[in-house]
Amino acid sequence: MSHDHGWKQVGQVKLQDGFSFHPKLSEWLLELTTLKPEMDVTVFEASCGEVNCPVEEVKLTWIIAGAEDKLRLGRGKEKLLKQDVYLAWKKKMMS
Repeated sequence: MSHDHGWKQVGQVKLQDGFSFHPKLSEWLLELTTLKPEMDVTVFEASCGEVNCPVEEVKLTWIIAGAEDKLRLGRGKEKLLKQDVYLAWKKKMMS
């Protein structure tokens, strides 16, 4: 049986205002990335909701120089760790 892991938008914030679902995420993004405090960041979540399916992922998107850019984090939005942000940004910069 197949099921959907499609992206669902769950919010948009100015990075300086922080994320209601995670008290440290904006701080980590400002510390570990080149994102600016005034940037608008849109949050998407991928999850199918089935008990036996472990897929949980967050995608953050923003506009820079007129083009969309993104960062994908392989954990649910409330469960993100500083290490997740660091490793995802490092991987992004290497590709």
